[in-house]
Amino acid sequence: MDPYERRARTEVYRNRWVTLEVHQIVHPTGVSGEHALVVTPPASGVLVVDGDAMIFASQPRFGARTSVIEIVKGGAEVDESPLACAKRELREELGVEASRWISLGVVWEIPSIVAHPVAIFLASELREVPCEQEAVERVERVRLPMAAAYAAARDGRIDDAVTLAALLRYRLLGP
Repeated sequence: MDPYERRARTEVYRNRWVTLEVHQIVHPTGVSGEHALVVTPPASGVLVVDGDAMIFASQPRFGARTSVIEIVKGGAEVDESPLACAKRELREELGVEASRWISLGVVWEIPSIVAHPVAIFLASELREVPCEQEAVERVERVRLPMAAAYAAARDGRIDDAVTLAALLRYRLLGP
């Protein structure tokens, strides 16, 4: 059950990728207020494992003002399942298809202001296919031995929250 009473919603911005809503609410404490919500299509992310290495995407990120090393991720098309989204994003961004897929569950990026969690998957048993990056994307492939990937997560060179969650979930699988 939703702990918030949602009284009114106003859409203040929309483009192809994101909608910003402002909600008039009553907090679980009974206090009235206003809350912003970022609404994106449901998203999927892919941790790519190739033998004893992991393959990441590095791309410029507007909010971070730098390129970020992260798992492949992106928003679903209308009526696209989380797994179908993950497969499409992997093919588009890195030019890779995988024969083996394992769900690593869902994670919330910022649960206070982002409406949907990200479904994360492990992809392995890979084959190369042509990349199909969007015109606005400049994604570079980063291959790291597993120990180096975990070291980069530990020292902050990998600092994307969804990527860190995927690395943790994979590590907890015990490979």
